[in-house]
Amino acid sequence: PYAELASELPLAQDLRGLPPALFTIGTLDALLDDNLYMYGRWIAAGNEAEFAAYPGGLHGFDLYPTTLAADARKRMYGFIRERIRGPVGVR
Repeated sequence: PYAELASELPLAQDLRGLPPALFTIGTLDALLDDNLYMYGRWIAAGNEAEFAAYPGGLHGFDLYPTTLAADARKRMYGFIRERIRGPVGVR
């Protein structure tokens, strides 16, 4: 039954034509390798992507009131802002 579902998994999909993505992860997150793999596939498909690994960050690190989380959120917000409004100062 799992083999039948394999083609439906995100890792098996055609990624061409997808929007820009920011892959944000802590270096202690169990999903680090998965993020690196998906980032590589995103780029290989011709999409825009950035990868940001935060030293010592666990899964969900960006949800906590820490300097590391604040740094990650600042980058996330900037990534989104630039793609919605253009570079800061340009409207």
